[in-house]
Amino acid sequence: MKAVALTAMISLGFIATSQAASVEFVPQDRSTATKLCIAAATMKPMQLRQAIKHQGLTEQSAVRAIDCNDENIATFAARYNPDRRSVRRLGVYAPQGTVTIQEQAQTHSDTPVVIALTGRYR
Repeated sequence: MKAVALTAMISLGFIATSQAASVEFVPQDRSTATKLCIAAATMKPMQLRQAIKHQGLTEQSAVRAIDCNDENIATFAARYNPDRRSVRRLGVYAPQGTVTIQEQAQTHSDTPVVIALTGRYR
């Protein structure tokens, strides 16, 4: 039941955010780490917190344990999540100086940027 709820939360966050940012994440596996990477890139702060908590982790342990496409989950969120509050929540636990919020240029193209995504535990 937890897996279904987490998948539903991630799917809703993914659909809502990916349309606005023109970025489409394609998971390369069905691991929990990959699902949390998608959540970090697409969800608002409380949704993200709930997704992490649903997996029995804290935000601090997720930042220390999960890599998304070979970078820390907090850095990955800073790159792709347009909600700065989500980035700040994860960035608090990242090693000092590793997370900077980057502005994404809004593209008005109908073609989304497709990013293959793999999450893994360290």
